Amino acid sequence: MKEEIIEGVCKVGYSVKYAVLEVYENVTLDLKIASDLRHRMKNHFGNNDFVLITNRKHRHEIDLDIYRNRRLKNLKGLAVVSNNQAERERAQLEQTLFEHSFAFFENINDAVSWAESFIVPKS
Repeated sequence: MKEEIIEGVCKVGYSVKYAVLEVYENVTLDLKIASDLRHRMKNHFGNNDFVLITNRKHRHEIDLDIYRNRRLKNLKGLAVVSNNQAERERAQLEQTLFEHSFAFFENINDAVSWAESFIVPKS
């Protein structure tokens, strides 16, 4: 898996079918950061469908306007990984704002398995 560090913000791991995003502690995921991440994912995935796995190991804020703003057309699924009940509740709110498949997992391995089975790469 190719990994990219965005200094002071997050790290992103890329595979063929999915990306794993881990936002650092006390960062606010706002429109500017989301735009940068969309650009990076567009560069990696091109027009191929993919799933975004957000591994919520650290406490951070999310500007919900990122869901209302322009998104990648080939982002077909979103998986939230956390064993924190508050994150599960926040994810339920986010789910109402995301128009494609959305899942919640307590561990990264289950999220990766879901992403692997979800996307069929274009030949």
